[in-house]
Amino acid sequence: MKILYIGVHSHTGWGAEYWLAKAFKDLQIDLETIDYRSIRKNEGTDSLKRKIQEKSRECQLIFLQRGEHLSPTIFEGCNIPIIFWSTEPLQLKTDVDQLLNSDIFSWVFLHSYSCVERAKSEFNHIIKKSNVIHNAAPKDILKFGTEKVKSAIFNRNLSWRRRLWLWPSGNMIDRISGRYGEDYFTDLREANIAVNIHYSRQNLDDFESGIFEAMASGCAVISESLNHQTLVDLGMEDAILQVNSPFELKEKIQLLNKDEKLLKSFQTKSQQVIQQNTWHDRARQIKEIFGEFYN
Repeated sequence: MKILYIGVHSHTGWGAEYWLAKAFKDLQIDLETIDYRSIRKNEGTDSLKRKIQEKSRECQLIFLQRGEHLSPTIFEGCNIPIIFWSTEPLQLKTDVDQLLNSDIFSWVFLHSYSCVERAKSEFNHIIKKSNVIHNAAPKDILKFGTEKVKSAIFNRNLSWRRRLWLWPSGNMIDRISGRYGEDYFTDLREANIAVNIHYSRQNLDDFESGIFEAMASGCAVISESLNHQTLVDLGMEDAILQVNSPFELKEKIQLLNKDEKLLKSFQTKSQQVIQQNTWHDRARQIKEIFGEFYN
């Protein structure tokens, strides 16, 4: 099986495409890759279209990830199945709407269950050929046992909503930004607790990759409430301490700081469930769909 994997492949050492490509190769999937953002920026859309057409002739299937602001016409002349992973919350962004309005995909992976709801109302033709696929953690970075020198950490982009949620906890939470790759994971491994707050009120069922990465680093996770079906899918119903307000967040951090046994129990749960939620697990799920269309 040879796949033309179109995504953002410039993030060496981090990013979903980097880890998923590694997992595909471990599963004996041969890859040709195209970084659509880089080619579009540096060479233009016509060059991108030409390269997709040329490389598609060597492959049996196209796998598109992200795809913001791409037109369906970019795939004209490609005579193989195209599978699309829409990786962003559709209730926040409209930059893949023209792709989803088209009928070029054999299968579509959606980011969350709220994305399914929007698809039902606006892109109903894809519903019978779509499903939700969740983020994951890199198998390569699963690492437990590092000395914990921080209490709680928040190392995500700060929206105003997130700032308001973090404010009551004050200096109980270390706020870190702008660190990627190994530095990012070092920060997580040194923390007892990782905090997750939804970026916007419009994506309250989002289950971001940072949750998986925190678990892979041995953190107990305290999160604003998460979608129940997603937790069931992932086997994480009792692995994450959920809160409903900024003040409850502060209370739960204080609780875990005082109760070492409870803290360790949530850290242990993180370590257990994350081993069934790696990018290798997602690659196997995606490969099953590839197999349905691979000729």
